[in-house]
Amino acid sequence: MVLLIIFRGVNMTLTEKQKNLLRWIVKEVRAGNLKEDSIWYITTLTDCGWVDYKGSDSWPPVTFATFDILEEYGYIKWQKKDSDQYKGALTGKAYEAVDSNFAEPNRSAIPHLIPLTEVEHLDSELWERVRFSVSAGGDNPKAWDTAIRNATVVLENRMRKLGNIDNINQKATGNGIVNLIFGSNKSVQKDQLPSEELEAYRDLYSGTMKRFRNRYAHRFIDPKPEEGGAIILFIDLLLKMLDDLNWETENENT
Repeated sequence: MVLLIIFRGVNMTLTEKQKNLLRWIVKEVRAGNLKEDSIWYITTLTDCGWVDYKGSDSWPPVTFATFDILEEYGYIKWQKKDSDQYKGALTGKAYEAVDSNFAEPNRSAIPHLIPLTEVEHLDSELWERVRFSVSAGGDNPKAWDTAIRNATVVLENRMRKLGNIDNINQKATGNGIVNLIFGSNKSVQKDQLPSEELEAYRDLYSGTMKRFRNRYAHRFIDPKPEEGGAIILFIDLLLKMLDDLNWETENENT
């Protein structure tokens, strides 16, 4: 829901006639033919028109119902609404709508912000290990607890496999594996990454092991569903970052 509000942008439900009326009003205000803070339209038994209009152009069809719609979407604020007259002021949103030609906002980022709606974004091994847990119910904190525990094991095993850790220290786990891969002294990635980047990787993965792997391995956390989903997506990113590193070198620790 929050994302939909963020990406709502300019409203797209106006008809072309309604859009044309707003375009005309904005154009005439910019030309100085209407007052921005005194958009005033009246009707009489014999005539109708814009009060103090200085231009000569004909205007699109006008109905008070259209005025109500323009106010509903924040384009005009009416101070006075009677059966025979409407008087109000144009808002900044009206200019934005006209200048963008009522363009539909680009929503292409939404699936990437909430990739659990499209699981093909996820690491295949990660999804295989968490899908049975989350299938028990997206609102079930216990299901997310199990899913996160499995996800951290996937992360640890990925580091063990890519770093060929079993050939270095079969007993290494968690933060010990991180240090063997990203430590400052004869680590797997020491000659592949600049020292500052190596340290950043070590801090990132070490923090993950301490904050999530150890915590979920030794107690029941039962996170809120939104927290559980965010943690799994974070671990998915960490897996992708590992896969992108260069592992095609002889291990200096062998």
